[in-house]
Amino acid sequence: MKRAVPIAVLSFTGLAVAQQASQSQPIAPPPIRASGCVTKAVESDCLVLTDSKTGQVYNLIFAHGAPVPGIAIKFKATEHQGMTTCMKGKAVNVTEWNPLKNKKCPAGAEPQH
Repeated sequence: MKRAVPIAVLSFTGLAVAQQASQSQPIAPPPIRASGCVTKAVESDCLVLTDSKTGQVYNLIFAHGAPVPGIAIKFKATEHQGMTTCMKGKAVNVTEWNPLKNKKCPAGAEPQH
């Protein structure tokens, strides 16, 4: 019986540590997905997109390989942390994007005011 007590205590302690570790792991938010036409914003080098389904405006930040304004894309992104020089839309870091061949954008990707 003397051995049963330490084993039970160790088992309970192990469960508590495992539960605490699983609770302290931050859960990554789901990626942001949207599609629409890429346009230039008023600020230089800022690209924005209004999601064709929700109307949400996104300030698109690309690490490399940004699309040209005036084309329709679908993208996957994460929320941008920190400040940007762009004043329009929710800032997102685009992790992948693809052109939409079956969607036409209005002529002239004019800056959005």
